Amino acid sequence: MFKLYTNPTCHYCHRIKDQLDKAEMEYEEIVAKDNEEEWNELVRITGIGMTPTIVMQEEIWLPNRDFRTPDELIGKINHFKTSPMRTLKFEERIDQLHNTVKNLTLLLNQMNQTIQQLNSKVPTQPPINSGPGQPQVQAAQNQQ
Repeated sequence: MFKLYTNPTCHYCHRIKDQLDKAEMEYEEIVAKDNEEEWNELVRITGIGMTPTIVMQEEIWLPNRDFRTPDELIGKINHFKTSPMRTLKFEERIDQLHNTVKNLTLLLNQMNQTIQQLNSKVPTQPPINSGPGQPQVQAAQNQQ
């Protein structure tokens, strides 16, 4: 069984719960606003206060980071039910965190390269002539 943190006004939470119920999955629903201390701790750990949040076998799964659809979530839950994750030692958690930082750095570098490529394809704006006898001013400077 796993914990499902929800918010009563969250439409995605209702959709996830409906699909979990149809799949006859057992879960403990925890309404975030009714369990503020527990919810605040999850937000502190993840840095994101987003519902539905799933806690399974000491792992915290967030929508759009760890699952995108109810079917994907159900598949992931079923996988870890049959192949449970082992509890990591402290040193392994540090390694996991280190790898996460390296992966994030790689993604940020890739995003930067993509932005640079896009910027190189965008034509620059021609200078704006302010009128006769006036110096030409770049469009970006006029917008300031």
